[in-house]
Amino acid sequence: MPSLGDMTSNPGAFVMAALLVGFGAVALAKLYGLIFMRWKTPFRVGEAMNVNRAEVVEWSGQEGYVSAGGELWRAQSKDALAPGDEVAISAVNGLLLKVKKQG
Repeated sequence: MPSLGDMTSNPGAFVMAALLVGFGAVALAKLYGLIFMRWKTPFRVGEAMNVNRAEVVEWSGQEGYVSAGGELWRAQSKDALAPGDEVAISAVNGLLLKVKKQG
């Protein structure tokens, strides 16, 4: 790597050194994130969500969207539902919730 005196007279060397330092900083930040931040917030999907109630946000026919656990979920139900209805989650199939009207 060129010395500091060489870089002042050669702008190409300065740009190359700046790029190397920048890429190095980004690589260290990514490595830090991979090692130390990966266990901070586990994803909770499906059964791990541990939520059994939801509120209907949008509904048409037998499907729509409900708010459960602070997230918007696609849902299906055989019951007639309307926005604002409280529903119970009866099953989780991937990212689809099966819901029933609270009785």
